[in-house]
Amino acid sequence: MKYNYLIIIALILGMVSCSEDDTPSPDSGDNGGDGQSYHKHEVGWSARDLLASENYSGLTIEIIYAEGYEPTQEALDNLKNLLQNRINKPEGITISTTAISSPGLAPYSLDDIQQVEENNRSAFNNGDNLAVYGFIADGKYEQSDNVLGVAYRNTSFALFGSQIEENSGGLNEPSKALLESTVTNHELGHLLGLVNNGTPMQNDHQDEENGHHCDNDQCLMYWAAETGDIVSSLAGSDNPPPFDDNCKADLQAIEEQ
Repeated sequence: MKYNYLIIIALILGMVSCSEDDTPSPDSGDNGGDGQSYHKHEVGWSARDLLASENYSGLTIEIIYAEGYEPTQEALDNLKNLLQNRINKPEGITISTTAISSPGLAPYSLDDIQQVEENNRSAFNNGDNLAVYGFIADGKYEQSDNVLGVAYRNTSFALFGSQIEENSGGLNEPSKALLESTVTNHELGHLLGLVNNGTPMQNDHQDEENGHHCDNDQCLMYWAAETGDIVSSLAGSDNPPPFDDNCKADLQAIEEQ
C-alpha cells in the first residue's frame, strides 16, 4: 500500500515537471530551429531578451509595408538610434524593409494584422539573433480611427500608414517622418516591456487609466504617442519624444538582472 502511494506521488510530480518544461520562458532563449513558437506570446514577454545579450547578441527588425506606405529613412534611422542607445546587442542591429501588395483588409482588425504576419513574416530567431516584425498597413485600425500604431505580440507591432499620412504634413502638423518615428519608437517601447508590462517599474509612473503607459506627458511612452492626439504636441518639433528618466531606469534595471 505504501509502495503504491509513493508511485502515485512520483507520477504527480512528474506531470507537474513536464507541464512546466513545456512552457517556454523568455529567459530560455527558445532559439532552436526557426523559433516561430517564440514569437506568439504577449507583449512584453521578450523584454529581457530584447534588452540584454545573454540569450541574443544580435537583433533583426523586419518591416513589411503595403505598397505606397514605405517607411521614411528618417524613421528607420531614429528607431535604430533609439535601440542602439537602450539595448545591449554587440552583434549589431539590422533593419530590413519589404513591400507587399495591399492585403485588401482595411479597416484592419487585430485578427487581420495577425494574419498578414502569418502570411508574410520571414524573419524568426536564428541562433543568437533575435527577430522583430513590423507591418505598415494601408488602412485604419478597425477598433479606432485615432489609433496610429499597436504592439500586439512579444516581437510584433503594426503602424497604420494611412492614418499617419492623414495626420502629418499639413498646417500645424508634424512631418510624416517625425510622426512615423514617434509611433514606431513608442511601439518598440511596448515590446521592451514598458510601462509595467514585462519590465517592472522602479518607481510608480504607470498611467493605469490608459493601460501600460507613462504618466509623464513629455515621455515617449505617454498614451497619446500612438494616437492622433500627439499631433499638436509634435508640431514644431524636430525629434520624437524621448523616454523619461523613469522609463530609462526601468530598462536599465531589467537589463542588469
